[in-house]
Amino acid sequence: MELKDNRPVFIQIKEWVEDNILSGRWSIGHQLPSVREMSAKFRVNANTIVRTYEHLGFDSTVRSVKGVGFFVAEGACESIKERRRQAFFDELLPLCIRQMELLGISPDEIIPIIKRHENKQ
Repeated sequence: MELKDNRPVFIQIKEWVEDNILSGRWSIGHQLPSVREMSAKFRVNANTIVRTYEHLGFDSTVRSVKGVGFFVAEGACESIKERRRQAFFDELLPLCIRQMELLGISPDEIIPIIKRHENKQ
């Protein structure tokens, strides 16, 4: 993953962790890389990773075991999906609908694209 968009770095890393959980690469109980490993991987200050892990803890995505590390929490996948679905409906979908209106794109034009995408999976 390359950190390059204008969102805060810790948010981008948080989403990378969440993507690993959603994709099934990291399941319940999986130990996350150490703060040192993550800061080296993303070439960021260790405090950025600590902040990332703290936010994942606030969201109940990870749990901390003092002196051992951070682990994927039970229910993490469902929690991430719920948050992301809500953000999609509240933030992204209205932007898409607005662009469709401005460009004169009908839902009928979108459905075949969605179906093609479904067939690829």
